[in-house]
Amino acid sequence: MVVLMLWQVFTRYVLATPALFTEETLRFTMIWMALLGSAYCFGSRKHLSLDLLVFLGPMWWRKGLAMLNGLISIAFASFTMLIGGWGASMSAMAQLSPIMQIPMGMVYLAVPVSAGLIILLQALNIILIGLGQLAPVEEVQETV
Repeated sequence: MVVLMLWQVFTRYVLATPALFTEETLRFTMIWMALLGSAYCFGSRKHLSLDLLVFLGPMWWRKGLAMLNGLISIAFASFTMLIGGWGASMSAMAQLSPIMQIPMGMVYLAVPVSAGLIILLQALNIILIGLGQLAPVEEVQETV
């Protein structure tokens, strides 16, 4: 992405004829990276969360809330992202991007793909928490 951005700037300001494909490529790449990055955050449990209620209770409470959180995430990813994203992607397959002429459904396909990864990774996290092989909440280490 950095190389494409540098090429875009070079062709626009030095050659005075901007490369048209770079803007679309960067936009589509950013969409895919953001959604795949969010799936990674769910899998590594680094997504934004409020852990106050989890830390207030005993271990069984922490385990239960962590598993409930995973189930809610799976439900959201299943219904909203997987089913809704698949429908949006398939309905946009006939629409072509203005510059590169690729189906816009291929860009929107990032949503159900990341949903599938979120579902898989959250299910693995729930199983590992249930088996006691993964702590329900990451302990925060204070830095001075």
